[in-house]
Amino acid sequence: MSVTTLFQKKQSQLSGLLLLTLPLVFLWSGVGEPLKQLLIRSVSNNDGQYIGFKNFINYFSNSGLVDALLHSVFVSLVVMVVSVSIAFMVAFGLVRSQLWGKHALQALIQIPLFVPSIFPCLGLIYLLGGQGLISQYLTDFDLYGPIGVILGGIIFTLPHAVLLLTTTLRGIDSRLYQAASCLGASSWRQFTSITLANSAYGIISACFVVFTLTMTDFGIAKVLAGQYSMLATEIYKQVIGQQNFSMGATISLVLIVPTCMAFFVDGWARKKQARLANNQTVQDVNPSTLRDVLLTIVCWLPCAALLMVIGVVVWGSLISYWPYDFSFTWANYDFDAFGYGWQPYWNSLILAVMVAVFGVIITFFTSYVSLRATAPKFITGLVRFFALLPLSIPGTVLGLAYIFAFNRPDSWLNAWQGTFAILAFNTIVHLFSVSFLTFNSTVGRLESNYEHVGRSLSVPQWLTFFRVIVPLSQLTLLDIFFYLFVNTLTTVSAVVFLYGSNTILASIVILNMDDSGNLAAASSMGSLLLVTALFIKSIHVFIINKGKKNEYCK
Repeated sequence: MSVTTLFQKKQSQLSGLLLLTLPLVFLWSGVGEPLKQLLIRSVSNNDGQYIGFKNFINYFSNSGLVDALLHSVFVSLVVMVVSVSIAFMVAFGLVRSQLWGKHALQALIQIPLFVPSIFPCLGLIYLLGGQGLISQYLTDFDLYGPIGVILGGIIFTLPHAVLLLTTTLRGIDSRLYQAASCLGASSWRQFTSITLANSAYGIISACFVVFTLTMTDFGIAKVLAGQYSMLATEIYKQVIGQQNFSMGATISLVLIVPTCMAFFVDGWARKKQARLANNQTVQDVNPSTLRDVLLTIVCWLPCAALLMVIGVVVWGSLISYWPYDFSFTWANYDFDAFGYGWQPYWNSLILAVMVAVFGVIITFFTSYVSLRATAPKFITGLVRFFALLPLSIPGTVLGLAYIFAFNRPDSWLNAWQGTFAILAFNTIVHLFSVSFLTFNSTVGRLESNYEHVGRSLSVPQWLTFFRVIVPLSQLTLLDIFFYLFVNTLTTVSAVVFLYGSNTILASIVILNMDDSGNLAAASSMGSLLLVTALFIKSIHVFIINKGKKNEYCK
């Protein structure tokens, strides 16, 4: 190896190391330092004095707090079984049948993704609450408790499970079904031997995703749990209600344990499922009148239930006084009358734009340098570890950790408290992992020869990045932009501890309005977020379809 080549290699390693330092500092500040402070606070009292594991001993000695853990696990398991079972039927109908209205069903089943988790809870109150449309025909039915949380969890998690399982079923090699048909295998035999066998790991992955979402969600438990204690709300009660920050940190670490377990099992299942996946798309399925009619009914029933729950909230925002005066009115959208005005809605839009713009830049840069920068594997592995860590941290826990890390006089981010900057920082970190993994998949498919060719032509790598890599990744960049935008609009748990009087968000206002009994106003603000998210999604779909059409014309 010549001296020049050796020098160039060393220079490349040094530049790669410097480039990786930037995302590493960002991720340590956004994940590592907050978790460190959370851990320190869990072994300290409220005065900051070290007390060892006394908080954990007190936690497990408190039957009420232990019950909250057991309740959370129980509800999450029930939601997991029911939601994944329904989702599998819907996904099977979408992929392996010719049911009626397939494209409409696939679009409508995703509507709960465009609202905060509290939004379906409002619909359940309208339908099954004390003065609900349906509850008046039910005897001894109590929505506020485990039943309500389970119903809310199913509605909230069903779209996530359907998306995962649809992708899993579409990845099954269609040639297996063709071979089975040629060999005379019955439909039931094909279902058990091919569909179930090849989607087992996808089902496991969906189970743990649903479990984690239910276990860590704050909005549903806050609205529908009532006196039924759960971990996510216990953290809020300890911190906001009792100002017991040390116990709040302790409960947060307890909550992290099952979510971390679910995260690792989900990662294992995804890798196993990826080995079974085939790039071929599933071919048209032979029509079967009985099968298609049954699956049309089975698949549209849960979708109709979702639409009823979501639709009744929109309707509730437009009527004068529930449940006595159903006349039409816009008065519920006069948010000034409820003491909030329209500022929370504009705050949500401002934050969504900030997170979408800066989130795309930061996550794309992190993904690119972690894959293409020449640096020791230890450093790239460390970046990847911190990039995936937020996936296993509940939003409520991350928000509380930010208080411990940055709400201190010696913190360089102390001046950011209550500002859009800290909200955007927290939300980008909270949503970092999905964006990072998506960009990894896109950049990983691009030829590394682009950079090699650029260097051989004496073109700087940054120029190759902007002229080649970015244009080739534009569809994914667009997808992540809209993903971050919509999820920021609907987030609750990640920011519930961090907003200020001038930066309160619409999703938090919905929670506060429901607490104060203003159900119609909460429905109006939620409906506004729903319309905004759907409008943004329609723009996304329009741009994607236009891009595909232009590419086809070329």
